[in-house]
Amino acid sequence: MSHVPLTTGDLTPAERAYDYLLAYVEQAAEGRRLPSERAVANELGISRQSARAAFHHLEENGCIERIVGSGSFVRHAGGAAMADRNLPDVGILDVLEVRHILEPMIAALATSRATGDDFVRIRAKLTVLQKATEPQDYKAAGYAFWQEIAQATRNPLLAAMYRMLIDCRTHLGWDQLKGMTIDAAKRAAQLRLAEEIYEALKARAHGRARSLAAERTRNMLLAVIDLDAEIARPRWSPLGVDDHG
Repeated sequence: MSHVPLTTGDLTPAERAYDYLLAYVEQAAEGRRLPSERAVANELGISRQSARAAFHHLEENGCIERIVGSGSFVRHAGGAAMADRNLPDVGILDVLEVRHILEPMIAALATSRATGDDFVRIRAKLTVLQKATEPQDYKAAGYAFWQEIAQATRNPLLAAMYRMLIDCRTHLGWDQLKGMTIDAAKRAAQLRLAEEIYEALKARAHGRARSLAAERTRNMLLAVIDLDAEIARPRWSPLGVDDHG
């Protein structure tokens, strides 16, 4: 690997490593594995500590994701700029309707395009979801699981659309829909479904992955319909609840 740093001059070793890695990230596809800390340190003639600081800075800026035991991977270039954009004024039902449209499509595409490294990252996100104990953490982990699957489609526009969906959901606040707090039995059922989706992806089972994803979002939409009228907006019927049945 040979990438030219973006800047030179009186930079610290960590800054040199950061520019070196940033150049790599900007040229690489999302999901691409980065060189190791040791490889970067050897390439630049710096210490492992300086290389580690550069990786940490990139992770903080949302440019890469680091998975213990697997390595570092290219993530959302320009993530900070995306976070600063103006978001539409949406409600919970808007978000769930878009999930019902996007997630079955994402699952279907990922079955044919995901790589071994993608499955490592998807599995890691599923583990975080399974271990989440607080309701807000559980909701956020569910979206992160699907963002990872969206990344595996190798369609940058689709991945960006799902990232925007997460930004809208975050903007609404993770404490929304407190009335939808699930009991242990429902949570276990949701986690089984997420595990089945993951297994369908790995098995390259296109139809099953799509069907399971549609079942998951349909259940969420139906749960919202059963909530208070001020949340569900009863004057509307949720879009496409039966489209994937």
